[in-house]
Amino acid sequence: MDRNEIKWVSGAIAGDTDAFGMLVATHSPWLFARIASRLRSREVAEDLLQDALLAAFERLGELRDPSSFGPWLCSIVDNKVRMWHRRRIVQLSWLERLGAEPAAQIDREETRLGVVVREALARLTQAHRDVVVHYYLKGYTYQQTADLLEVGTDVVRSRLQKARRRLAKEMEEMAEPSSVHTYDLGVEDLEGLRCAAAFASVDPSREILRAICLDAGGRIIATDGSRLLDWMSPGLASLAAPAILAEVRADAIPDTDRATLLLGEEEATIKSPEGSGATFPLIPGPYVPYEKAVGTPGPIEVIAGSEELMSCVDEIEPFMASRHGLEGTSGWNYTPRVELHVSGLERKLSLRTSRDYGYARVEDEAADLTLSGPDWDYSVGCAIEVKGLSEEDAPFRAGVNHDFLRSIVAALKSGGARIRMRLDHQRKSGLHFDVGDGARRALLMPMVWLDA
Repeated sequence: MDRNEIKWVSGAIAGDTDAFGMLVATHSPWLFARIASRLRSREVAEDLLQDALLAAFERLGELRDPSSFGPWLCSIVDNKVRMWHRRRIVQLSWLERLGAEPAAQIDREETRLGVVVREALARLTQAHRDVVVHYYLKGYTYQQTADLLEVGTDVVRSRLQKARRRLAKEMEEMAEPSSVHTYDLGVEDLEGLRCAAAFASVDPSREILRAICLDAGGRIIATDGSRLLDWMSPGLASLAAPAILAEVRADAIPDTDRATLLLGEEEATIKSPEGSGATFPLIPGPYVPYEKAVGTPGPIEVIAGSEELMSCVDEIEPFMASRHGLEGTSGWNYTPRVELHVSGLERKLSLRTSRDYGYARVEDEAADLTLSGPDWDYSVGCAIEVKGLSEEDAPFRAGVNHDFLRSIVAALKSGGARIRMRLDHQRKSGLHFDVGDGARRALLMPMVWLDA
């Protein structure tokens, strides 16, 4: 690189647009030839060159050595070409897939959505987009899709047929899209992401459960297999197809009133107005079929004040693990479980534990458990409204994990003054929670059903 070019690079880094113009004039011819040699379309090559030059101008501050400007610019151009080919492969894969049936079973590696597919999906009607997302992206059958959307299977088939034709047409005719989609997030959206991070699994063998699903229509979903959080995000309401974020930590989400989500080809970045933020990789789906796991809420409805319920959960906490030692004992474990007790006669919800409650034998040959110290029990309660459980009915009783219960109440209580719980006496049923007319929902599963 000659002295003039080093001078232009230094000037461009300092903000001199004329100097950058000289660099563009010098490097554009050979860069265009490099791009055109790998593409068949002159128009696409011109567009990619312009995108690369714009990206270079925006990232000049990253260039530490002015003499390496040429190789640095070349790496940006090569990356633009690689991303174009990757999007094109995804597009062709989807076009091929849309022409074949049945297509409910999808290779997991093919479900990473390119931006071109997201933009094409966004152009469909809501009804057509729903069937495509459920059938192609989530892997549901015709019947399961019909049940979830509350329509007949013939309607699902008809909508899929029309949606395939429309989606293929959009993808074939679409101009080269932006490589990033942008969403404006507010306090509620950011809080939802932080709460979801706490609900994701920590088990390294369960990659998909360690992630957070940003579902089509703006729902933030996270589950560890024992609890599930379903949080409506207004800022993501226009999201046309699911995106699965890995390695999301609550402390990495900006603690601000607003931020921007940049959803790209392989990663998502959340930035605050001040420029701080975090980047998370996108992983292939589909996400776990959480709609089927949620099931139907039970017929017993309990409404409690969110602060009162939180006080009960907090008050009983000191009586959990710290009061249940297993020193010198093998073959047993302790789970911080409380008995949930709902009385229609007293209109009261109670949480109860005791010295002996929460232990489970984990080895068949383990000796019987002998606990030392005085026998004790503790309970705390709050007033409730209750439907579906009359004064004559036996109280509802179930064992629930205290830590899971606490995380759910803590996540939901900011969404409304009252939390609704829906219960079912059936074994292996879940305990459903919601606030704000269902804008925030949670599921605790499974409960330990107790005989009256």
